[in-house]
Amino acid sequence: MVASSNDAWETRSIAVIGAALLALAVPAPASAAPEPQRFSITYRLSFLDLPVGEATLAVDQAGGRYAYDLKAGLRGLVGVFFEGSGTASASGERSRSGALTGTFRSESLYGRKPVRVSMVLSGGRAHGESVEPPPTPTPDRIPVAPQDKVGVVDPLTMLAIPLGAAPLDVALCERRIPVFNGVARADIVLSRGVLVTVQEGPYRGPALDCRARWVPISGHRPNGSSVRRMAENDDIRVRLAPVPGGAMLLPLTISLATGWGQAGIEATQWGAPLKAGGRGAVKVHLPNAR
Repeated sequence: MVASSNDAWETRSIAVIGAALLALAVPAPASAAPEPQRFSITYRLSFLDLPVGEATLAVDQAGGRYAYDLKAGLRGLVGVFFEGSGTASASGERSRSGALTGTFRSESLYGRKPVRVSMVLSGGRAHGESVEPPPTPTPDRIPVAPQDKVGVVDPLTMLAIPLGAAPLDVALCERRIPVFNGVARADIVLSRGVLVTVQEGPYRGPALDCRARWVPISGHRPNGSSVRRMAENDDIRVRLAPVPGGAMLLPLTISLATGWGQAGIEATQWGAPLKAGGRGAVKVHLPNAR
């Protein structure tokens, strides 16, 4: 079954969460990372404890500048509920105030129909959005207000946490991250931080375990089934670990309860060096993905 046209944008908004949880890279302040950072992380995707895919996140940034791409093929829960594929890219730099300036582009295929989104971020303010085709007009869709596009980040830069020389602390989990994808605004709310020591796997050492909530703000249909399920989901956990060089935290594992069972993302390789000249990129491989 393919997602209906009326629910396509809601499905896209929810899918953005999954994509961003696969590829979360945000530039740390220039003072925290004076040397260029180049490394990759490989993730295994699972559903009901069964492997359903793999993702590789490659980060390449120098000072406050960053650039990375996302290439994904999805069949939503192994092709049972909705299908899709797409690419996304983000690039730019962080200003002294911490606001992001750059561009975001994505091209997706939902229900065999292409959807293209592009926007510009200037000092954390999103503008110049181009959406083809636009969301289906419906009376219950909450309009995006001008203030909903201020102080935001794009879906590829929404969850990594700048660390610098500061030690891990549970207070790092207490944050609300405003995300705008060119169509809808939502907040990712982190809380209930717990410090843990990872003793098995590709990364071993201190990590930060956070609870995550998805809070829709505007651009969505509040009565959409996908929106309701995610907004009510109180069982999302993200475990963050410092990347090589310690400039920021990236997801080590993610656990997400769904209406059909438990989904998860787990790093199988952490911090492998990139080849010279490589650009930050993410490639996702799923069985029979289009």
